[in-house]
Amino acid sequence: MAIVGFGFSKFDAVRNNVSNKGQIEISHNVKIDSVGVTKLNVGAGSSDVLKIDFTFTVKYGTDLGHITLVGDVVYSDTPEIVAETLRGWELDKTLNQMVNSVVSKFIYSKGIVKSLDLSDSLNLPAPIPVVPTGMFDSKK
Repeated sequence: MAIVGFGFSKFDAVRNNVSNKGQIEISHNVKIDSVGVTKLNVGAGSSDVLKIDFTFTVKYGTDLGHITLVGDVVYSDTPEIVAETLRGWELDKTLNQMVNSVVSKFIYSKGIVKSLDLSDSLNLPAPIPVVPTGMFDSKK
């Protein structure tokens, strides 16, 4: 079980010109858009792997702004897990629990890093809580 490929295909980041007072609710979402099988050529052989298309979104309140990232992840596992995951997706649009956990965590970590960069460029709040460390507190 391994992520063997990853890439973003689209970035959409918007900051609306609205005045904001008080707390801003920031929400994140990972949505799996589609799952398919593709061939991965390794050396002289090849194997079936999952190509998982996703959308990662960050929303800032109701109208302050949003960041949307679209991309795909290539996931490799045993032929049985690949086939089971594809059947589950075709049946009820869900992933195998183990595959979902690995892929969602990976997408979330990559999405947060990219959206942190985009939010900084647009002068939006960081999409993750920034907790003061207290490193400048003077303790005697």
